Amino acid sequence: MLTRPGSGRKSSQALPWGWLYRPLKARRLALARLLALSLLTTGLALLPPLLTQRLIDQGLTQGDFTWVVTYVTALVLLGLVTLTLQGVTRLQHVALSARLLLSLRRSLLRHLLRLAPARWQARGRGDLMSRLDGDLSVLQGFALDGLLGGLSNLLGLVGALAMIGVFSPLLMALIAVLVPIQWLWLRAWRPALTRRQQALREQSGDISGFWQDTLAHGPWFQGQALEASRLNRLQGLGHEQLRRLLAVRWVGFLSDMGPQLILALARAGVLLLGGYLVIQGRLQLGELVALLAYLGMVMAPIGGLLGLYGGWQRARVSAERLAELFDEPAMRDPYLGKRPCGPDEIRLEHLRFRHSGQTEWLLDGVELTLEPGTKVLIEGPSGAGKSSLIRLLLGLETPEEGAIRVDGVPLVELSRHHWLKRVAWVEQHPSLLRGSLAQTLRALAPEAKDHELIEALARVGLSDWFNGLPLGLDTELGDLGGRVSGGQRARLALARALLKKPRLVLLDEPTSALDPEAARAFDTLLDQVLADTSRLIISHQGDNFRNLDGRYRLATGRLVAVSESASCL
Repeated sequence: MLTRPGSGRKSSQALPWGWLYRPLKARRLALARLLALSLLTTGLALLPPLLTQRLIDQGLTQGDFTWVVTYVTALVLLGLVTLTLQGVTRLQHVALSARLLLSLRRSLLRHLLRLAPARWQARGRGDLMSRLDGDLSVLQGFALDGLLGGLSNLLGLVGALAMIGVFSPLLMALIAVLVPIQWLWLRAWRPALTRRQQALREQSGDISGFWQDTLAHGPWFQGQALEASRLNRLQGLGHEQLRRLLAVRWVGFLSDMGPQLILALARAGVLLLGGYLVIQGRLQLGELVALLAYLGMVMAPIGGLLGLYGGWQRARVSAERLAELFDEPAMRDPYLGKRPCGPDEIRLEHLRFRHSGQTEWLLDGVELTLEPGTKVLIEGPSGAGKSSLIRLLLGLETPEEGAIRVDGVPLVELSRHHWLKRVAWVEQHPSLLRGSLAQTLRALAPEAKDHELIEALARVGLSDWFNGLPLGLDTELGDLGGRVSGGQRARLALARALLKKPRLVLLDEPTSALDPEAARAFDTLLDQVLADTSRLIISHQGDNFRNLDGRYRLATGRLVAVSESASCL
C-alpha cells in the first residue's frame, strides 16, 4: 500500500542524518586510519622549523659542520617521510571518498526507486540531478575533506602556538591575541561571500539548464529559426555569470586582505621584538627564523577552520535538500512471497483506485478477467485511468478496494520478483537506455546469448535493419535511443520483451507513434510473436487492433464491454 502524504513524516526541524551516519560508521576503520595518517602528517610538518633552528644555532653560528650535515640529513629524511605519508594519505583519501560517494548515491537511489511514480513526476529531472550530483558531492566533501582538514588545521594551530611558546612565551601571547582578530575579520566577511557564491552556483545551474534545453530541443529551435534567440539568451546568461563571478572574486579579495595584512603586521612585530631579543642575547638567530616559520603555520589554519564553518553551512543546506527526498513516503511492497503455479488467469475484482489528494474515483468497481493466451484491448479517453490499470498490475500502485488475483491468488500474496519475471511491460514511449543495442536488448534478460538477441530482432521484423548496422550488436543507439525511428523503437521494445519469455505482456499505447498502416502491421506482428501469450493492450486507437478476445471501454471509472459491431459504428 502506498503511504499517504503526511503520514509518518519527520519534523522538518530535525534533519535525518542517519542515512549519512550509516555509511560513515561502516567505514569507521578506514576513517580512523585516514585520520591517523592526516594527523601524523600534520605533526611532522611542525618539525622542519625546529630542525632549521638547530641547524643555524648549533651548526652555522657555532661553525660546526658536523651538525650542519646532521640536520640537513634529518631535513631530507623528514621530507621524504612526509612526502611518502602525503602520497599514502592522498590515495587513502581518494579511495575512501569515492566509496563514500558511491554509498551515498546508492542509498539515495534505493530510496528514490521505492517512491510512487507520482513522486518522480512531481519533481523535475533537473532538480533530482542537482541533488544526486551537487548536494551529495557537497556532503561527501564536507564529511571527509572538511572534518579531516578541520582537525588537521586545529592540530597545526595548537602545535604551532605551542612551539612558539617553547621559544618565547611573550611572542606566543602576542600572536595568540592576533588569532581571534584574524578570525573575526574572516567571519565578518563570510556571510557576504557565501551569498555571492550561492548566487554564482544558481547561475551555473541556469546555464546548465540552458544547455540541456538547447541540446534536447535543438531540431525544434532550428525548425523555428530561433538560433538568434538562443545565442542572445546564452549571451545574457554569460554576462550575468561574469558579473556574479567578479562579485565573488572582489569579496574574496577583501576577505583575504585583512588576514594577509594582519600576518604582515605580525611578521613585522615578530621581527622587531625578536630582533631586539636577539640583540639582547635573550633569543638566538635560529630561534627567530623558526618563530617566523611557525608564525605562518599559525595564520594558515585560521582560514581553514573558517572554511570548515562555511563548509558546514553549505553542507547543512545540501542535507536539508536531500532530507526532503528521504522524507518522501515510500511505497510499501504489497507482495508477500507466494508463487503462481498455474497458467496465469488474471482477474480484476471490483477495483477502486484514486491518486493521492483526489476525491473522485479514477477506477470505480472495475471488473475484468484475462484468460491465458488471450488478447484484450482497453480503450478510452486520455486520463480515464488506462495506464493506472497497468501500474496496478505491476504493483506500482495499490487499489483502495477490490483485488487482483492471479490463478485465484491475490496479487498482494505473491512474490514480487517471481511475478514480475512473468510480466513484460512495453511502455508508450519505450525506454531505450543509453548504450549499445546489445545492452538495450539485455535489459530484461541479462543472460541472453548473442544469437538469442539476433533471433528476437528477426522475429519482430528488424533483420534487414540489423544487417545494415556496421557494428551489429555493438552499435550505439545514441542518447536515449535517439538514432532509431518510432517504428523501430516499438519493435525493439517488443524484441526486448520477447527475450524475457513472459506469460503476460502489458502494452501501453504501443502504436501511438505509428501511422495507421504501420500500426496495423505492428498488430499483425503481435499476433505472430505473442500468439500463446496473454496480452493486455491499452490504446485510444482501438481500430488498429484485430482478432481481439475482448474489447472494453474505460470511462468515468467504469469498464464496459464493447461489441465488435458497436466498435465499427
